[in-house]
Amino acid sequence: MGMLKESIRDCSRAIKLHPSYSKAWYRRGQVHGNLKNYEDAIKDMHMALAFENSSMGKAQVRVQLENIMEQSKNAKKSLTCHHIDGTNDFDCGDYEVDLPEIAQFSGVLTADRGWENQAENNILPGHLVLQEEPYVAIVLKRCRDTHCHFCFKELPGDSVPCGFCAVPLFCSENCRDHAGGNPSGTKDSKNRPLSEQILDDSYCETQTLSLFENDSCQTLPVELKDVNWFEHKHECGGMSWAAVLPTEVTLAARMLIKSIDRQSFGNYHDHSTCVLPNLCHHYEKMQTADKLELHIFAIVLAFCLRSSTPEMFQITGTFISKLVLLIAQVRVNAMAIMHVSSPESVGKPAVSRTVPTIADTITCSVQEVQVAQAVYLRASLFNHSCDPNIHASFISRRLFVHAIKPLPPGSPLELCYGPQVGESRLEDRQRWLEERYFFSCKCRACSELNLSDLCLSSFRCAKHDCQGVILDKAAVRLEKLVGTDFVSYANIFTRDLALPVDERLRHSIKNVSHLISTENDSMTDVSPGQCLRCGSMSDLEIMQKVANQSLGYLKRVQGEICLTSSTGNEKQRLLDEALQFLQSLRSVLHAFNKDIAKAEDIIAEMFCLTLRPESAIHYCKVSIQVHTYLRFWDSDLSLL
Repeated sequence: MGMLKESIRDCSRAIKLHPSYSKAWYRRGQVHGNLKNYEDAIKDMHMALAFENSSMGKAQVRVQLENIMEQSKNAKKSLTCHHIDGTNDFDCGDYEVDLPEIAQFSGVLTADRGWENQAENNILPGHLVLQEEPYVAIVLKRCRDTHCHFCFKELPGDSVPCGFCAVPLFCSENCRDHAGGNPSGTKDSKNRPLSEQILDDSYCETQTLSLFENDSCQTLPVELKDVNWFEHKHECGGMSWAAVLPTEVTLAARMLIKSIDRQSFGNYHDHSTCVLPNLCHHYEKMQTADKLELHIFAIVLAFCLRSSTPEMFQITGTFISKLVLLIAQVRVNAMAIMHVSSPESVGKPAVSRTVPTIADTITCSVQEVQVAQAVYLRASLFNHSCDPNIHASFISRRLFVHAIKPLPPGSPLELCYGPQVGESRLEDRQRWLEERYFFSCKCRACSELNLSDLCLSSFRCAKHDCQGVILDKAAVRLEKLVGTDFVSYANIFTRDLALPVDERLRHSIKNVSHLISTENDSMTDVSPGQCLRCGSMSDLEIMQKVANQSLGYLKRVQGEICLTSSTGNEKQRLLDEALQFLQSLRSVLHAFNKDIAKAEDIIAEMFCLTLRPESAIHYCKVSIQVHTYLRFWDSDLSLL
């Protein structure tokens, strides 16, 4: 069945229950041999030989042991073999491999942005800037049945529950033990002292953090060492409040428990002296309804903590206020842990996932999917930019931050908090950041004229000899155009991916300038439907209607062609119909409109479903070209 890891886990469980069970040792040795873990396989076979009583069984184990030992010898020979000239397979020749230096950065207090991380040395693209374990983390509710509650990897078919409360699921006993889950229900976790539930007879070094009495965000948090702190221990009492409450509320409870654990050294009766990480909360900027929601959550959480650990918490006004700010901190600072997965499989248990069809094997939809939420103290100091120069990735729970652009000393390290340039328009990004993080972004992509924002949702000129751009809004702020080289920016307005551009059209780009020369209340007037190149007018309503209908028809045809009942001739008819819709979409949308890339992807997938992948390559390249330009809008466009 191919479930080798699950087989090893089952055999290990059997051995744990019955150490002299020779068949379990034998089967686990076979699986280790199939996985080429020859050292473990040989050990297991020796154990099986020692516990086997029958002569026929011993003979069978010896045969298998000899085969594995022979395979191990051959594997070692292949690793040590050399060419005749004395060089091995991994010889680099005359090339020297220079290992990248470790990127250094430090926190600097600035006048306009508060604390920000700045590079101390030259950082090249690909250099590791930071790796950090979460202060606290939790799996999302929709992933509770599909992902491990500790490492956040996808659960196998034989997941391991907590033996006492059976609420969290883990991928292995190791993850369960690290999270603090009980191996069996024999221990009465509910009646155990909290010091035993959390600390397990060892403490980490106490670290002093700043008080979070205000929202100054001017104190650098100190990275703490995670030594034997079990995030599930205080929740494992036969109560399910941690699974019922919103994710951010449960995460706030874990932050509180961990902070008390770190600093009180077993004195859990006075939580008022607990010092919490000094992270922004922006409580004073929140709407009244959001503040009311935080207060309700804080009261509910206080009673939940009081019911599960009465010796630790006393419900007072001060305690409720701390919980309110703590939940606000989590809401503002928590990062989404992303894993590469198929979005269709998220939320479905492993046992209920269907076997892939032929269509699924030809085309694969894989992307980054959020599976958990966590608070990283050092990473929380990275400021935002819609055009970031660092990128966050995750392996299990650990955060890795790499540089994606060259960074000279003194450069701010900026991470994107959400939608970035090339994915959403300027006004949409600003609205999202204001609602979520309570600030207006002033990064380069938002403060300068951005060709990506202009082309992202733009239309093309209706004149057949003009391929200029038509904005989907009536005005562009004048302050974004100050000092702009209109010719260089207008060049993109005549770019077209599907058809060659006549060079005689390019010399008249300077005519764009007269369209943005009239000031009116700090705005530049551009009539709706007006081409920024030739000045001609088009009906935006009709163009939008044609675009919506064409894209809708494309998606409908895509669904029809995926039906297995469709014949070859029927699929060809649907493909021809889809190509007509694509041409209709190209006639109204600019070549670098994001919907063009989406339509090209649909056509490429349809060619794959008709078993013509070579024809799909062209449409894939066009889609990649559009996405590349929209994302790297300030790069050398001659490379496109």
